[in-house]
Amino acid sequence: MPTQFISKLNKTEAGFHILMTLSIVDGTIRKAESSVILNFLEKNFHQPIEIIKEQAFLRACPEEDLLGHFIETAEHFFKISTSIERNKLISFAMKVVMADNKMDMKENVYINALYDCWGLE
Repeated sequence: MPTQFISKLNKTEAGFHILMTLSIVDGTIRKAESSVILNFLEKNFHQPIEIIKEQAFLRACPEEDLLGHFIETAEHFFKISTSIERNKLISFAMKVVMADNKMDMKENVYINALYDCWGLE
C-alpha cells in the first residue's frame, strides 16, 4: 500500500523518481542526466513537477530505503498510467541505465524490480 506521499505523485513526478533512482544507483547524480530525464518526462506526461522538492527527497532518501521507495513508486506509476506510457518509460529507463554502455549489478536489480512490478518479461 503506497504511502500518502507516493499516492499523491502525478505521472511526471513518479516517472522522475523512477528514472532518477535508476540514474543514481551507480553512486552519482549528474546534472545533465537530470535535465535529460526532466525533458523526457515533460514531453511525454505534461504534468507539473516541483523539481527542487523531488530532487531533495531523492537526495535525502537513505540508501537502504531506496529500493523500497523505487518499488512503491513503480507500483503507483503502474496504477496511474497506460501501457503505452509504461512502455515509453521503460524504454527510456533502459537508455538511462545503459548511458555508460554497461549495466552494473545494482542497476540490474532495479531494472528487474521495475519489470517485476509491471509484469514484464
